[in-house]
Amino acid sequence: MRRLINVTGLIVATLALGGCGSSGSWFGGQQTAGQTAQTQQNPAGAGAPIPNAIFGQPIPAQQAEIRADLCPRIEVRDGSNIWRTGGEGPTELVYQATITDLARECRIEGQTMIVRAGIEGRLLVGPKGGAGRATLPIRIAVAPGLHGSVWSRLYQVAINVPADSPSVAFTQVEDAIAFPLPEPGALANYIIWVGFDTQAQVRDQPARNRPRRARTAAAQ
Repeated sequence: MRRLINVTGLIVATLALGGCGSSGSWFGGQQTAGQTAQTQQNPAGAGAPIPNAIFGQPIPAQQAEIRADLCPRIEVRDGSNIWRTGGEGPTELVYQATITDLARECRIEGQTMIVRAGIEGRLLVGPKGGAGRATLPIRIAVAPGLHGSVWSRLYQVAINVPADSPSVAFTQVEDAIAFPLPEPGALANYIIWVGFDTQAQVRDQPARNRPRRARTAAAQ
């Protein structure tokens, strides 16, 4: 598990990356708003280090076939590893979030693949930041290749930032990803994409925050 130590250095080093690429609608598929949020790391249990740190403990024993060999790989989509708010320059930064670790576990139930995916990251407080609340637009999607999706969900992950805290760790876990089990040859091309979907955040902006159109003479 990687740890972020030099907060100021990381802010400066990653500002350039924040402008690289654009999440846009790269996840594809229909959006589903999610409200699950977790900002406390669960206690580690037994098993592999990364799944433990994110999930807290392995999937409990159940009547399902665990197939690690068929589990799709999990990756951060290009251009979606960083979320930030504030001005353009390093001294204008309010908050910056970065995804630091990923994990997934898979099982097969009949002709359905069930996936549990986890994300761990850290929110850094910039020079203009302080105590407050940040909402991270995190999306998890399953794609049968580089385009399109067979499953997609957007999460608005709320993080409370305490006073005098340089950074806050966060995790997001989804344990109900399900899609029809494809042929083994096709499944090898499946990818679990994760990242900050900033364009979805713009599309989902509440109407009250959008400019109102002038009323027509008839409406008056």
